[in-house]
Amino acid sequence: MKKNKKSRKRIMVLVIVIAAAALCVFGYLRLRANQAETAKTTYEIVDVTKGTIEVKVKGAGTVEPLEDETIYASAAGTVKDVLLENGDTVKKGDVIAVLESDALESQKTSLKQQIDETDMSILTARSVSGGKNVTAPVKGTVKAVYAKEGDSVDAVVERDGALALICPDGLMKTEVACEGALKTGDAVKVTVGAASADGVVISVSGGKAVVQFEDDGFAVGADATVTDANGTAAGSGVVAVKNPVYVSVKGGTVEDVRVEAGDDVSRGGKLMTLEGDILSSSLYSLLEQRDSLQNDLNNVLADIDGLTIRAGRDGVISGLTLKEGQAVAQGAALLTIENTDAVKIDVEIDELDIANIETGDEATVTFDALPDKTFSAAIMKINPVGQSQNNVTKYTVTLTLDHADGVMLGMSADVQIVSERAQDVLIIPIEAIQTINGEKFVAFEGEVNKEQNDVTATHKVVTGITDGVNIEVKEKSLQERMWSANGMNGGKGVTAAASSAQ
Repeated sequence: MKKNKKSRKRIMVLVIVIAAAALCVFGYLRLRANQAETAKTTYEIVDVTKGTIEVKVKGAGTVEPLEDETIYASAAGTVKDVLLENGDTVKKGDVIAVLESDALESQKTSLKQQIDETDMSILTARSVSGGKNVTAPVKGTVKAVYAKEGDSVDAVVERDGALALICPDGLMKTEVACEGALKTGDAVKVTVGAASADGVVISVSGGKAVVQFEDDGFAVGADATVTDANGTAAGSGVVAVKNPVYVSVKGGTVEDVRVEAGDDVSRGGKLMTLEGDILSSSLYSLLEQRDSLQNDLNNVLADIDGLTIRAGRDGVISGLTLKEGQAVAQGAALLTIENTDAVKIDVEIDELDIANIETGDEATVTFDALPDKTFSAAIMKINPVGQSQNNVTKYTVTLTLDHADGVMLGMSADVQIVSERAQDVLIIPIEAIQTINGEKFVAFEGEVNKEQNDVTATHKVVTGITDGVNIEVKEKSLQERMWSANGMNGGKGVTAAASSAQ
């Protein structure tokens, strides 16, 4: 009886061991099956479409005025009053501040007094007539006579700059475009009509050479041709007096002209006789003196007017630090008017992206301060000089913003620049591409066997740009096959196989 008990105990233990072993084997097999199922590759059928794909480069910057105007002090002075402050909006011509200058006021008073005194002297001098004879101030040859009998002296001088022209030394000149053919000191020949004269190049500058030659009765303004020592034409110009002496007076009418072009005259020789109200030399001098004083006064008045600081354009004031009683030096920067009508954004672009960006490229701009608005922008300028930051070179790209309603200077902006765009092209998701030995392939839907753990793509593709999600297919023959063989004319998407491990 005792023996049977022991036998039953052994059987129970054995059954438990066998059951435990069976459970372990079952669990192991179940685990292997699950692992196999987990390792199995599944395939998603993705659409192949036609459309537009864009590559965008991102950046950030701050809104700045596209153009601004810095106002400088036109004259030294002291701040009398400041009417506006930074941040105020102004229109062109608005008064911002007023300076004052005792020195300028003193100059104004002095000049006015000198002009009054000169005017009194002019009244006295008008009672004295000038000489009726116009004489030669130097010995020489008369090369031009601009006046004729009956002409108003002042009208002739206004028209031609003088009554007559004298060559005092027998030297003439002409200027020719030489383009490097001549150099200073070169001996040349000058031909005027049927006559010619030896000449020399006396200066070369800006691609032009000045040639000097002896006067042989040549008419001022006549055409002249210059040839070099080899007889090669070096250029052409017109005849002029090298050291001209212009004869001029004021007032009166020409009664008689006593000389003509080509006449030799001595110093003091009579050239013309005048009649009417002829200005004396002293009056002539006083009138010139008054003109000079008036010019000086006009300059001082302009400086005094410049002490009133006005906005030169519409915009917003910045950089204004003027205080009442402050001394201001001439040329000092006083403030800036920032133009809010046209704004710009500078963004830093990585050297890896800059090659695909050009002026005129489009961009979109968003602002944290204006979350419901998107603005269009265009690249205005790309700085060709990069700046290294943490061993990476970046380039400043300047964008102009269109229709910037609500945008304020200083706002932070996020920018997306379209660096590349392909329109009406074949597009597939980037995960549909398999890379084998450095080349790219795709598999079509009909080639996928879902029971296989691996499907090798066999259709080679040439790809274009990618936005990180989709990629352009450029292989023409494959384009036609993918586009036409799968019913696109019926509106169904062509499909390619994209694999993903579970």
